Amino acid sequence: MKILIVVKNGKNGYIAEKFAIYAAITHNFYIDIVDSYDEWKNTPFEGYDSVLFAAGIAHRRQTKENAYLYFKVNRDLAVAVAQKAKNAKVPQFIYLSSMAVYGKKEGKISANTKPLPTHNDYYGQSKFQAENALKNLSDDDFKLAIIRPPMVYGENCPGKYAQLEKISKILRVVPNNNNKRSILYINNLSLFLCMIITSSEAGIFCPQDKEYASTAEMVKKLRQKSGKKTHVINAGVIIRILSVLPPVKTAFGTLYYEKGEQAE
Repeated sequence: MKILIVVKNGKNGYIAEKFAIYAAITHNFYIDIVDSYDEWKNTPFEGYDSVLFAAGIAHRRQTKENAYLYFKVNRDLAVAVAQKAKNAKVPQFIYLSSMAVYGKKEGKISANTKPLPTHNDYYGQSKFQAENALKNLSDDDFKLAIIRPPMVYGENCPGKYAQLEKISKILRVVPNNNNKRSILYINNLSLFLCMIITSSEAGIFCPQDKEYASTAEMVKKLRQKSGKKTHVINAGVIIRILSVLPPVKTAFGTLYYEKGEQAE
């Protein structure tokens, strides 16, 4: 299989880099990587079995001033790349979207949950608008696979997982409120992408690890890797009180996909 990955501004990005290595070793895929500047425009797309769009704006503070960047890259660029792929008769286009399209900060996401990104979440909005625009390009000859992963984790993973690693280095006592979160190990995501490509699948997919995670357990495991002991205390009431603070709500809240395949 011959795969083209479009990444952001010459930077491979965590998911793209890990997937490229994994797919080449385990599935013998031939991988080319181009950036989202002019390189993708000057690269012929003919002959590829799939194009993976992994160029996204994320992991930064969202403001009204930088809102345009989210829509320029996450939506407009994705559609432009997909249009070129379709013109080149590439049979499949994979778009890395996000759990953020649901607009939920806590609770359960099921097959009946409709995407509704919040008005001030430019990341979630831009991803969802891209999904809708890409659907207009899809047909029997141009398969569209939309991936909405939860928090991805793995060695040197950026974003929320990196924040959790920082917390684990200083938090000797961890409050446990038995929260439940969907997470996805980077190798499991890479395997899932390989399966989607091999079978030329189309649709909306919400992959996750078999088991849900709790924040306290994740912090404990991270500290164990560093040889550090952790004291876990029951503090459900305290967490509920402090959950009015966004950082606490994000770190210790419950947010998960219901078991089974999710799609709108």
